[in-house]
Amino acid sequence: MLRLEPMSRPEFQASVERAIPRHAGDSARRGRWTEAAALEASQREFAELLPQGFDTPAFHFCTVVNDADGAGVGETWYRVQEKGGKLHFWVDWIWIDPPFRRRGYASEVLLLLAGRAASLGADRIGLSVADDNASAKALYAKLGFKPWSAQLMKELPPVAASSTRANPKPK
Repeated sequence: MLRLEPMSRPEFQASVERAIPRHAGDSARRGRWTEAAALEASQREFAELLPQGFDTPAFHFCTVVNDADGAGVGETWYRVQEKGGKLHFWVDWIWIDPPFRRRGYASEVLLLLAGRAASLGADRIGLSVADDNASAKALYAKLGFKPWSAQLMKELPPVAASSTRANPKPK
Protein backbone atom coordinates (compact mmCIF):
# COMPACT_ATOMS: atom_id res chain seq x y z
CA MET A 1 0.00 0.00 0.00
CA LEU A 2 1.12 3.49 -0.83
CA ARG A 3 0.10 6.93 0.28
CA LEU A 4 0.68 10.39 -1.16
CA GLU A 5 2.22 12.86 1.27
CA PRO A 6 2.36 16.58 0.44
CA MET A 7 5.92 17.71 -0.25
CA SER A 8 7.57 20.34 1.87
CA ARG A 9 9.21 23.33 0.14
CA PRO A 10 12.68 21.75 0.38
CA GLU A 11 11.34 18.44 -0.98
CA PHE A 12 9.71 20.31 -3.85
CA GLN A 13 12.95 22.15 -4.63
CA ALA A 14 14.88 18.88 -4.65
CA SER A 15 12.19 17.35 -6.89
CA VAL A 16 12.50 20.19 -9.41
CA GLU A 17 16.29 19.94 -9.33
CA ARG A 18 15.98 16.24 -10.25
CA ALA A 19 13.18 16.76 -12.79
CA ILE A 20 14.85 19.46 -14.91
CA PRO A 21 17.87 17.40 -16.04
CA ARG A 22 15.68 14.28 -16.52
CA HIS A 23 13.34 16.24 -18.75
CA ALA A 24 16.28 17.81 -20.59
CA GLY A 25 17.82 14.39 -21.26
CA ASP A 26 14.52 12.89 -22.42
CA SER A 27 13.83 15.86 -24.70
CA ALA A 28 17.32 15.72 -26.25
CA ARG A 29 17.10 11.94 -26.71
CA ARG A 30 13.77 12.34 -28.48
CA GLY A 31 15.18 15.07 -30.74
CA ARG A 32 13.05 17.87 -29.34
CA TRP A 33 16.10 19.90 -28.29
CA THR A 34 19.82 19.68 -28.94
CA GLU A 35 21.96 18.30 -26.14
CA ALA A 36 23.74 21.65 -25.87
CA ALA A 37 20.49 23.60 -25.40
CA ALA A 38 18.45 21.00 -23.50
CA LEU A 39 19.22 21.97 -19.92
CA GLU A 40 18.50 25.66 -20.46
CA ALA A 41 15.33 24.85 -22.43
CA SER A 42 14.16 22.53 -19.66
CA GLN A 43 14.81 25.20 -17.02
CA ARG A 44 12.76 27.70 -19.04
CA GLU A 45 9.94 25.21 -19.53
CA PHE A 46 9.74 24.47 -15.80
CA ALA A 47 9.80 28.21 -15.04
CA GLU A 48 6.84 28.68 -17.41
CA LEU A 49 4.95 25.68 -15.97
CA LEU A 50 5.57 26.72 -12.36
CA PRO A 51 5.92 30.53 -12.41
CA GLN A 52 5.44 30.73 -8.64
CA GLY A 53 7.34 27.54 -7.88
CA PHE A 54 5.89 25.68 -4.90
CA ASP A 55 3.12 28.32 -4.64
CA THR A 56 1.91 28.03 -8.25
CA PRO A 57 -1.90 27.94 -8.03
CA ALA A 58 -3.71 24.66 -8.72
CA PHE A 59 -0.55 22.51 -8.37
CA HIS A 60 -0.07 19.78 -5.79
CA PHE A 61 3.28 18.08 -5.19
CA CYS A 62 3.43 14.73 -3.38
CA THR A 63 5.97 12.18 -2.25
CA VAL A 64 4.92 8.59 -2.88
CA VAL A 65 5.40 6.73 0.41
CA ASN A 66 5.39 2.97 0.98
CA ASP A 67 3.18 2.33 4.03
CA ALA A 68 5.07 -0.85 4.93
CA ASP A 69 8.30 0.92 5.87
CA GLY A 70 7.59 4.65 5.46
CA ALA A 71 10.16 4.96 2.67
CA GLY A 72 9.70 7.40 -0.18
CA VAL A 73 9.57 5.48 -3.46
CA GLY A 74 8.79 8.31 -5.86
CA GLU A 75 6.86 11.49 -6.43
CA THR A 76 3.94 12.92 -8.34
CA TRP A 77 2.76 16.38 -9.31
CA TYR A 78 -0.79 17.12 -10.35
CA ARG A 79 -3.08 20.08 -10.81
CA VAL A 80 -6.76 20.67 -10.26
CA GLN A 81 -8.44 23.50 -12.16
CA GLU A 82 -11.95 24.53 -13.08
CA LYS A 83 -12.26 25.15 -16.82
CA GLY A 84 -15.40 25.51 -18.88
CA GLY A 85 -17.66 24.48 -16.03
CA LYS A 86 -15.74 21.25 -15.34
CA LEU A 87 -13.11 20.29 -12.82
CA HIS A 88 -9.96 19.19 -14.63
CA PHE A 89 -7.48 16.89 -12.88
CA TRP A 90 -4.17 16.68 -14.72
CA VAL A 91 -1.16 14.56 -13.77
CA ASP A 92 2.01 16.42 -14.74
CA TRP A 93 4.60 14.08 -13.30
CA ILE A 94 4.88 10.58 -11.92
CA TRP A 95 8.30 9.31 -11.00
CA ILE A 96 9.01 6.00 -9.33
CA ASP A 97 12.64 5.68 -8.24
CA PRO A 98 14.42 3.02 -10.33
CA PRO A 99 14.99 0.51 -7.47
CA PHE A 100 11.21 0.43 -6.86
CA ARG A 101 9.99 0.04 -10.44
CA ARG A 102 8.08 -2.98 -11.74
CA ARG A 103 6.34 -3.50 -8.39
CA GLY A 104 2.99 -1.95 -9.31
CA TYR A 105 3.70 1.38 -7.62
CA ALA A 106 2.93 3.54 -10.67
CA SER A 107 -0.40 1.73 -11.08
CA GLU A 108 -1.22 2.28 -7.44
CA VAL A 109 -0.30 5.98 -7.65
CA LEU A 110 -2.60 6.42 -10.65
CA LEU A 111 -5.42 4.66 -8.82
CA LEU A 112 -4.87 6.93 -5.80
CA LEU A 113 -4.89 9.99 -8.05
CA ALA A 114 -8.04 8.82 -9.85
CA GLY A 115 -9.73 8.37 -6.46
CA ARG A 116 -8.62 11.83 -5.41
CA ALA A 117 -9.90 13.29 -8.69
CA ALA A 118 -13.30 11.61 -8.29
CA SER A 119 -13.61 12.72 -4.66
CA LEU A 120 -13.03 16.33 -5.75
CA GLY A 121 -15.75 16.08 -8.40
CA ALA A 122 -13.67 15.62 -11.55
CA ASP A 123 -15.19 13.27 -14.11
CA ARG A 124 -11.84 12.33 -15.67
CA ILE A 125 -8.12 12.35 -15.07
CA GLY A 126 -5.60 13.25 -17.74
CA LEU A 127 -1.90 12.99 -18.44
CA SER A 128 0.42 12.99 -21.41
CA VAL A 129 2.96 10.42 -22.51
CA ALA A 130 5.69 10.43 -25.11
CA ASP A 131 4.88 8.16 -28.02
CA ASP A 132 8.14 6.22 -27.62
CA ASN A 133 7.39 5.34 -23.99
CA ALA A 134 5.83 1.95 -24.71
CA SER A 135 5.85 0.70 -21.11
CA ALA A 136 4.06 3.79 -19.79
CA LYS A 137 1.55 3.68 -22.63
CA ALA A 138 0.82 0.03 -21.87
CA LEU A 139 0.34 0.80 -18.18
CA TYR A 140 -1.99 3.70 -18.90
CA ALA A 141 -4.04 1.61 -21.36
CA LYS A 142 -4.30 -1.19 -18.78
CA LEU A 143 -5.71 1.36 -16.32
CA GLY A 144 -8.31 2.63 -18.81
CA PHE A 145 -6.59 5.72 -20.19
CA LYS A 146 -7.40 6.34 -23.85
CA PRO A 147 -5.93 8.75 -26.39
CA TRP A 148 -7.82 12.00 -26.36
CA SER A 149 -5.71 14.14 -28.68
CA ALA A 150 -2.35 13.81 -30.36
CA GLN A 151 0.53 15.99 -31.43
CA LEU A 152 2.13 14.82 -34.64
CA MET A 153 5.66 15.47 -35.86
CA LYS A 154 7.45 14.96 -39.15
CA GLU A 155 11.24 14.78 -39.35
CA LEU A 156 12.67 17.18 -41.94
CA PRO A 157 16.02 17.06 -43.70
CA PRO A 158 18.75 19.21 -42.15
CA VAL A 159 18.94 22.84 -43.26
CA ALA A 160 22.10 23.80 -45.14
CA ALA A 161 24.69 25.52 -42.95
CA SER A 162 24.61 28.71 -45.07
CA SER A 163 20.87 29.27 -44.62
CA THR A 164 19.49 30.98 -41.57
CA ARG A 165 17.19 29.17 -39.15
CA ALA A 166 16.31 32.13 -36.96
CA ASN A 167 13.16 33.90 -38.14
CA PRO A 168 13.09 32.54 -41.69
CA LYS A 169 11.08 34.68 -44.06
CA PRO A 170 8.63 32.97 -46.41
CA LYS A 171 9.14 33.69 -50.11
